[in-house]
Amino acid sequence: MGSHLSVVTSVFAALAMAAAPAALAAENCGNLTRINTVEIVNGPNRALVPVSINGVQKLFLLDTGGDISQVSRDLVQELKLPVRESRGVKMLDLYGNASRDQVMIEDFGLGRMKGKDIQMMVEPNPDFARGTRFSGLLAADLMGKYDVELDFGGNKLNYYSPDHCEGRVVYWQPSVIAVVPITLKYSHLVVPVTLDGHSLRAEIDTGSSNTNIGAGIAKRVFGLTAESPGAIPLQAAGMPGAFGHIFTGLAFEGVQVSNPRIAVLPDQFGKNDRDNTYQTGSLIKKVDDNVDPADMLIGMDVLKNLHIYMAFGERKLYISGANDTGVAADLTKAPQ
Repeated sequence: MGSHLSVVTSVFAALAMAAAPAALAAENCGNLTRINTVEIVNGPNRALVPVSINGVQKLFLLDTGGDISQVSRDLVQELKLPVRESRGVKMLDLYGNASRDQVMIEDFGLGRMKGKDIQMMVEPNPDFARGTRFSGLLAADLMGKYDVELDFGGNKLNYYSPDHCEGRVVYWQPSVIAVVPITLKYSHLVVPVTLDGHSLRAEIDTGSSNTNIGAGIAKRVFGLTAESPGAIPLQAAGMPGAFGHIFTGLAFEGVQVSNPRIAVLPDQFGKNDRDNTYQTGSLIKKVDDNVDPADMLIGMDVLKNLHIYMAFGERKLYISGANDTGVAADLTKAPQ
């Protein structure tokens, strides 16, 4: 499973350009201008990007589902980064872990973009990234200042200036394009989708290797439980009761993914947080309760089959199949 993360308060860290941007298309109301290109390094249902931290080259997990970029505890020890406790930010993950630890990175680089004194949180899960190729997360706080293109067919993460003609961003000329509105929930990208004919709100999360849905939604909308016919038992670490189900179709308007296998997960948000006290005036809701969460989370098993342009200024996502088809993928036939 991925490391879907949330924070109580977000901190924005800006990256500056180290070189002049390159224009891609001339328009009367503004050029579509690419300002940075970074190679995506593929892993099994993972999207990794090369970064530099104080001059040391590392790989970070591309995580649109994370509020704030962060480093692993192993990287903190390796680079001897001084840690202090944050007063305004608390990291939480789907497995119930919590942390207020943060570090300051003197020099941070992502392609042609450079930043000084970038503040990052320390991942709450002590086992995060252990045994993997990556050492941290590149999250939404280092994306929202620009438009972002996720070209999984071409293995490119592209940054664009948001100063362009509205709606004039789909330069790759797909045969079918979906244009869906974005709702930003604590920096999370939530979009409308249709799953087996039911309208849901889905979070776009490149940091999760798998697509999943909450057990409550699965039971209420689809009548699914771990005892349902066709339920697939899952060995999800720290997730007792998790199971999988193969749905018929997941659609972003006219772009459809057929037969997605989706994990059904219990809600453990904030479970291991010792500071997770009850909210003032309530003995029902706790501070770490996930406020208005999305109905489901779309991970890399689905996203790797798509080409996505995130126009944050327009609050829209432009989506096509990675290989320019209306049916983005049939996951029963996709290589595992």
